[in-house]
Amino acid sequence: MRPRARSLPAACAIALAMAASAVAGPLEDGVAAYHRKDYTTAAELWTPLAEQGNAIAQYSLGSLFAEGKGVARDDQAAFKWFERAANQGNAAAQYNVGASYASGTGVAKNDAEAAKWFRKAADQDMAFAQFNLGLMYAAGNGVPQDNVQALTWLELALAGLPAGEAAMDVARAIQDVAAKMTRVQIDEARLRERDWKTARK
Repeated sequence: MRPRARSLPAACAIALAMAASAVAGPLEDGVAAYHRKDYTTAAELWTPLAEQGNAIAQYSLGSLFAEGKGVARDDQAAFKWFERAANQGNAAAQYNVGASYASGTGVAKNDAEAAKWFRKAADQDMAFAQFNLGLMYAAGNGVPQDNVQALTWLELALAGLPAGEAAMDVARAIQDVAAKMTRVQIDEARLRERDWKTARK
């Protein structure tokens, strides 16, 4: 089972940008430009902010490079901006850094680094990161193979995803992993899931 290492949609970047009401001006102007599909202007507005260390602008600019919108597609530049935002705790960027390492996009493939960054995003309750981390534990990619850990993260992912294709993929993965486990192991995974949720309330 390989992790589904995919970038988050750019809409996520825009939602994050809109949530940052404390940062007005060029960031919001870039969001407006993005919505107009004026990606060049969005890139021009976000670049200085990203260079000054604004994590949302860094993530948003990385998304433009990843998709080739308003700038030439450049996976290494995308990774650079995602990594800068990730190092500031931006969960979406942490996810994309993990996805980049998992797929070898813009950086050398490294499953251990992928798992590390997925864990950072998963600990911020990002369901797709939890899903990928669960798959990595199930397969022993970048982490020791551990079905209890796998089931814990997959159950957390399922709880955080809306109904749809991704949730069905997680449900299938849960069935596959649980089929290899004892009742005691399954109970242990569910206990860890509850403890994780309780610790974040």
